[in-house]
Amino acid sequence: MTVRQISKEELTLKTSSVFYSEKWINILGDNTKAYGIFNANEEIIGGFLLSKEKVLGLNIFRPPRLMNSIQLFYKNSSKNYSKHAGEEKKLMQMLADFFEELPYHILTVYFPAEYVDMQPFIWRRFKVIPYYTYIIDLSESVSVIEEKFAPERRNDIKKAIKDGIICKKENCPDIVKRIALNSFMRKEKKIDLKIFDKVLFDFSDPGNSVTFISYQNEIPIAAVFCVYDKEKIYYLIGGYDNEFKHQGAGALALYSAIKYAKEIGVHYFDFEGSMIPEVEKYFRGFGGVLTPYYSINKAKLPLEMALKLFRRSVF
Repeated sequence: MTVRQISKEELTLKTSSVFYSEKWINILGDNTKAYGIFNANEEIIGGFLLSKEKVLGLNIFRPPRLMNSIQLFYKNSSKNYSKHAGEEKKLMQMLADFFEELPYHILTVYFPAEYVDMQPFIWRRFKVIPYYTYIIDLSESVSVIEEKFAPERRNDIKKAIKDGIICKKENCPDIVKRIALNSFMRKEKKIDLKIFDKVLFDFSDPGNSVTFISYQNEIPIAAVFCVYDKEKIYYLIGGYDNEFKHQGAGALALYSAIKYAKEIGVHYFDFEGSMIPEVEKYFRGFGGVLTPYYSINKAKLPLEMALKLFRRSVF
């Protein structure tokens, strides 16, 4: 098993993930590179995306913007449990060696939730950090999904409907952008506007994404934007207008997106995680399963020592 850089287009036919679709690949800048994982017969059996950025002369490797992981995929053909685990161990050992050889000053890699064996990275002295997301199993009925909502979230939705909030599915990237940026500024969250615009204006279409906007008196006050493939829908962008905020407008938009995902046959709704306590509590209220995913982090000495002073939780 080996790994090497290939063209992004070579991976588009190897997985049905929305993050490897031709339209998504086309919005990624030159900083994002694709890497293929090859078996002994030189067949592509996996891959991932990794971004390299130059900041103050430092090489920083990380997942592409607006993606919460490197979207690693790997065709593990072993059906026996022990052999399957052994194959994943070999994969992670190879990736630990590969990442260590990159010309990085700072390296941060997030893995999809299905990859949990981080031992090879611990052995190579990477710092492994757990993160969490909530995932809803959409194979259950709408009534069962709703029963798992926290009482507060159900009340938010009922209040929105009672107060005349109207939620519409429509393609209005300008509204989503305005509302989302309002939320980002309020939370002092940085955003790459270039990739943000590419996702909303160049990538999105009815076959890969959906937008729900909540209106009060015909004024848009909350929005939810999700991207999806056949397996999973991802809550990517959202927020509410602080000037016209309503307690249930955002919840109604998210609830509408969850129901829509079930209607079109998607299997899982992924909230894409948050480590901000109030956001985590809000997501938790929709009854998804708490699901860990992991990041690995490393920096070259003495830079790592300096980073420990300012970002000790990560380095």
